[in-house]
Amino acid sequence: MTLGVLALLAGSVIGATNEMGMDLMQNIEDLNKSLANNIALHDAKASTSDAKELDGLFAQVEQHFTERGDAANAVDLSKKSRSLTQQIVQSVAGNDFTTATDAATDLSRTCRSCHTFYKKE
Repeated sequence: MTLGVLALLAGSVIGATNEMGMDLMQNIEDLNKSLANNIALHDAKASTSDAKELDGLFAQVEQHFTERGDAANAVDLSKKSRSLTQQIVQSVAGNDFTTATDAATDLSRTCRSCHTFYKKE
């Protein structure tokens, strides 16, 4: 009976973790779209906010894949994503929306690259 309860609890935790992960990825996708729109509108305040929030979310993704232990490529892509978001913040601060646009495009490509290997349908 104790094993059954433990198995049920473990399944609930795993299900919640998977759901949380999907919510995290959806938040990243939504923020990435918002970021691209705000850069195109030359909205420095909103672009900076989006990029900083994305940096924090990519830190969570990096931690997840680091703890997973078998996804070095995903860790590297997460680090690259964080670097790109930080570059966007710097570019926007300098009113260089062309460079910010290029970095945002690279960020979207990096996301797609990671999804190719790790996204579950």
